[in-house]
Parts: sequence; C-alpha cells; structure tokens
Amino acid sequence: MMEAHPEMELYIGMDVDPSALEIGQNRIEAFLASRETDGGDDEDALQGTLCAYTHAKNFKYIKHVLGSVDENIAVGTSGVDGILIDLGMSSMQVNRSDRGFSVLQDGPLDMRMDPKATLKAEDILNSWPDLEVGRILRDYGEESNWHSLQKRIVKARAMGGLHSTGELVKLIQRTCTGSGGRQGWIKTATRVFQALRIAVNDELRTLEDALHACFDCLATDGRLAVISFHSLEDRIVKQTFLELIHGDEADDDEDLASADIGSEDEPWFKQRVRGKNGTVLTKRPISPSEEEEELNQRCRSAKLRVIQKT
Repeated sequence: MMEAHPEMELYIGMDVDPSALEIGQNRIEAFLASRETDGGDDEDALQGTLCAYTHAKNFKYIKHVLGSVDENIAVGTSGVDGILIDLGMSSMQVNRSDRGFSVLQDGPLDMRMDPKATLKAEDILNSWPDLEVGRILRDYGEESNWHSLQKRIVKARAMGGLHSTGELVKLIQRTCTGSGGRQGWIKTATRVFQALRIAVNDELRTLEDALHACFDCLATDGRLAVISFHSLEDRIVKQTFLELIHGDEADDDEDLASADIGSEDEPWFKQRVRGKNGTVLTKRPISPSEEEEELNQRCRSAKLRVIQKT
C-alpha cells in the first residue's frame, strides 16, 4: 500500500498477534529506510511525509489507537481515508505447530490469536458444558456431524480429556470412519478447528464491533475494505455494511433490490447499494481470479467487500 500510494501521510498497522506485528514492523522500517536512501533529488520531499505506527490491538479498539496517534482523527473531526481489515489466519500461524491451528501438525490445543489471552481450545473441549460444545461445532463450524463429535468429546473427558491437536484429530478420524476417507476427516477436522478458533478468539462478535468502530473513524468519502475467508465472516460483513449505511432502516431484501450499476472509473465493482450514511460498493463480493488462485491456493475462499462513508 505504501508503494502504491506515495501520497500517503499516515499509516497505522494493527494486529493482535505479536509475531505478525514484529514482521510487519520490520518490513515497514525496511521500506521507509529504502525510500529515504533512494530519494535522490526528491529526498527532501520524502522526508517526513509518511508517519508509520504499529499497535498490538484488535480493530475494535481503533478509536483508542487513532486517538493515541492524533486525537483529531479519532472520531469525526477529520477521520481516515481508508481502512483494510484482513481476517482469518496467515500461513505463518498455520505452519507453527505450537500455535495449535494446524490439522496436520501435532501441537497444544491453543488456538489463541493473542498469546496473552487466557482462554484456550483445550479449556473449551475439556470443561465447557456439553451443549455449548455442540453449539460451537454446529454454529461456528457448520458441521453436520456435530452431535456425534460432541458425545465423543464429552466421553474423552472421562479418560483424561483432550490436550493436543493430534488427540483431537484422532477423535475426529474415529468419528468419520467410512465417510469419505482421508478427505472426509480432513474436511471435518478443518470445520472443527475453525469452530474452536472462532470461539477461543470470540471472532464473530469482535468482527461486528470492529466494523462499527472502523466506520465511525472514516472521513467523508473514506472507505472500509474487509477480506473474509468463510461464510460466517462474510455474512456478518454483508449485513453489518447494510446496517451501517441505512441505520435502523436496514432491510436485507429491500437493500439488495435497490442496487445500481457501479462507476465506470472503478470497474472492480459492478453494482453498489446506496444508503443515507454511505454506499456499499460491492453488492456482490470480489473473489480472487484464476491467476491469483494459481499463485496462492489459500486465497481461493477470500471475499472482498468495500463500503464508502457519506
């Protein structure tokens, strides 16, 4: 973004994962240093034109973060021009077995995005009420076999409980015997791990809070873009965007029917939805192209939605 927008004056990066934050800080520092070195005749013009900050915070705390940088941009006075929220996990997190996100690597049943948080997946599996465990698998994992999995998880408690991702995967494999082979249990395990990760990090409620907070911090004509990776996230982004532009008058069916053709200057969106507080620029989410998927298979489920404030 910094390379694409040399006019940028302020950049703020936020992430709850300290490892991701450290990588981001190093890249930003390297970019600013290279820009300073390569400035040439324009070096004086580049100096001081971009201030960059990073914060170990979730986007729902964006007002506090902006206020700590400049209280004038925190709420309403001036606001920011653009916000990008990239949801989900990164390859870095999945590839580290000690984080507990990987179905294929044995590790602790952790799954915390923020290592300072207290709740772990192990706590949910071994001590939360039976019905709540089933609800998580059903609602957050959209897993049709949730009841059988719930019973096996509860039964495992009497035998010492579940304490590693490998033990959980073996339980899932036993539950999925004869249903689709390796691909069958991997798909089920992926849904179960997703459900637990969402519950551990309270991701869906946090997402809704973050969207409202970010929209409040936008300047007039400012845009909020969100990349989601599964249907639960995308559904919340879609509905919350409609609520934000229409306020209490939001109605999903009526809003979609009022969509009109998008701007010729920006062909990346085909239709938009207007409201009194703003415009949803993506009636239908933008998905990766075939070329993108060839370069990065993990992007195939990504969906981008964008809203603009009035």
